[in-house]
Amino acid sequence: MSFSVDLMSDLHAELHSEQLDYAALKKNDIAIVAGDLGPDPATSLAELARIAAAYKTVLFVDGNHEFRKGLPDYAYNFDFDAVEEDLRRGIAKIPNVVYLRDTPFVKDGVAIIGRNGHWDYKMVKGYPRRQAIKDSASILETSFNKAASFSKMARRDYYALRDQIIRFNKDPSIHTIVVVTHTVPRAELLHDGPPVRQTIKGSSQMRHLLQYDANKKVKFWFFGHQHNAKKQEIDGVLYQENPRGHDQQTAKNYKPSAVRLTA
Repeated sequence: MSFSVDLMSDLHAELHSEQLDYAALKKNDIAIVAGDLGPDPATSLAELARIAAAYKTVLFVDGNHEFRKGLPDYAYNFDFDAVEEDLRRGIAKIPNVVYLRDTPFVKDGVAIIGRNGHWDYKMVKGYPRRQAIKDSASILETSFNKAASFSKMARRDYYALRDQIIRFNKDPSIHTIVVVTHTVPRAELLHDGPPVRQTIKGSSQMRHLLQYDANKKVKFWFFGHQHNAKKQEIDGVLYQENPRGHDQQTAKNYKPSAVRLTA
C-alpha cells in the first residue's frame, strides 16, 4: 500500500507578511514539515498550529531556527534540551502533530522517522574541521565552543536515526522507510556557495546511515535548510527539498509539494 504527503520546510513565518492559506493549498491529509517555521519555539509552534488546523496529521522535525531566541538578533539558544522540551510541551497541545524527534509515524507499511540533523562541520572536503568551526562561529556570532556543540547534536541525531533504521529493517510489516531531517544529508545535494556557509548546511555522517539499511527500505529522504528546491535520486533514494525560504517574490507563490510514498 502507499499514500501521499505534502512536503514543506523553511516557512520562516516571521519574514513574510502574507500568511499561507494551508487549507486552500493542501493536496493531501498528511503534511511533513522539515523545520524552520519561525525564529524561536513560540513563533514556530504558532505556525505549526496553523498548519495543523488544515491537515489531519502533521509530522514535524525542528530546524536550526527553532533554536534561536527570536527577533531582532536571531541569537542562538544553546540550551538544546530546554528548547526541545519547549517544543515538546507545545506540540502536546496540538493533538494531530507528531514530533518525529520523539515518535516515528507508521502507516500502511511506511515508517517515517526524523531528526533535525544539525551539522558536524565536515561537509566540505579539504576544509579542516577546526577552521570550519572557527569561521562559522563568526557567522553564528558565538564562541568556538558553543559553535562546536552543534557537532555533538549531529552525532546524537545520527545515532538515533541509525537505531530506528535498524529496527524497522527487522520489522517485516515495514516495506518503506522515509527519513526526514532539517539539514542537508549529503554533500552532493549542497547548493553552490562559500565553503564556510556549506559547512553548516549538514552532517557528513548522515549518508552513512544507509549502510544500516540492510533490506534497502529507505526510499525517501526529505530535508530543508538551504532554501533550494531540489529533487534528486541517488543510489535508489529520492532526496527532496521544498522550502519557502527568505525571498519575498518566490515566497508569494509557495505551495506544498505532494509526494507519493511507494515501495
